[in-house]
Amino acid sequence: KTRFGVGRDWPVSYSDLEPYYIMAERGLGVAGQSVSGSPARSAGYPLPPFDFSYSDRFFAAGCKALGIPLRPIPQARNSLPFGGRPQCASCGTCRVCPTGAKASVDLTHFPIAEATGYTHVWTDVTVLRLEADRSGKVCAAICAGQDRVERRIKADIFVVAAGAVETPRLLLLSAGGRFASGLGNRSGLVGKGFMSHPVVDVTGRVPEKVYPYRAGFSTAMVDQFAVVRDRSKSGAILLEMLNGAWPTPGQIAALCGKWGQSLKEHVRREFGHTLGIRVFCEQLPDEGNSVSLDDSKTDFFANPAPRLTYNVGSYERAALAEGKRIASGILRESGASLVQATPIFAAAHQMGTHRMGNDPDRSVVDGNLRCHDVSNLFLIGSGCFPTSSPFPPTLTIAALAIRAGRHIAGLAGRGE
Repeated sequence: KTRFGVGRDWPVSYSDLEPYYIMAERGLGVAGQSVSGSPARSAGYPLPPFDFSYSDRFFAAGCKALGIPLRPIPQARNSLPFGGRPQCASCGTCRVCPTGAKASVDLTHFPIAEATGYTHVWTDVTVLRLEADRSGKVCAAICAGQDRVERRIKADIFVVAAGAVETPRLLLLSAGGRFASGLGNRSGLVGKGFMSHPVVDVTGRVPEKVYPYRAGFSTAMVDQFAVVRDRSKSGAILLEMLNGAWPTPGQIAALCGKWGQSLKEHVRREFGHTLGIRVFCEQLPDEGNSVSLDDSKTDFFANPAPRLTYNVGSYERAALAEGKRIASGILRESGASLVQATPIFAAAHQMGTHRMGNDPDRSVVDGNLRCHDVSNLFLIGSGCFPTSSPFPPTLTIAALAIRAGRHIAGLAGRGE
């Protein structure tokens, strides 16, 4: 906000978070490459980057012709054995990693936490609401399993880390007493300012085979338009070079109307000639975009379901239009024809519904993610983001979680 006149300022700076980014990368096992022009780092990545894929050679040629740097995507997968987990075997099934090379908390964090003897992971349980006492502190979490029998969990400090949809929903479900409009919602901002990443895919056909889907993840990106730019009129842009752009063989078969040998030959001829670039842009925290309770729809426990109100404004549409132009130019310089773009859709990146800030009237949590209105309640996750940026939020979530954890440990040590 201070620099560009849009969005909101964060109550923490990059220098505040940088040490925790390094800790997060080590804890997850991030493979990446430091490059000039990026923010300063106090340490390198714990693992070397993944090699560019076969299809990235086409993008590299197009980017070189336009003077656009192509760089490896940092990602939480083992490019070498790390943390007791094997090197990625490029199985192409990354939604469910069969080897354990992809970082996930059941492999990287839960075993360490449980080994301390101080952590118990209780699964198949839903927290229904939080109860506050007369002092305004949370005194119990009310939860239930598939038997729908309510149980109370008491603690001195409570941490909610349920994502930017379910965290505000839980706070709204916990309304009562002095929190008539929702727990910690004196500002009226719980659930407000929902952000995602508006996205378009730009594709083109090339004469050569590009051999897609041989890796289950993308390996190259363009971040030149994400940081060094005037963001007062349109948002920052991140380009991801896709290693698997539609259509798949099944999609080709379903659309062509052919059968038998003719179908087989058609799929073989048509598949594997598509290059794709995904354009992500940042979204402004519009309070009209929100998470609220929908009384017309209920969950398994008869509680109102979350209702999402979401719109993509002119700021984001201007950025996506620029991103489409840049991506189309790269594809054409890469030898592609029939270049086209998809309609706008949203990435699965939830942000902004319990924003942090220094002013309790304009934010829900402070810079340590402590709820302004409830002193023993911390809200962890990307719902605390005041703004979005075009980058996936995971590493910043992890860095902020570590930082908040250190703060919580300090409070507990002092008996607060």
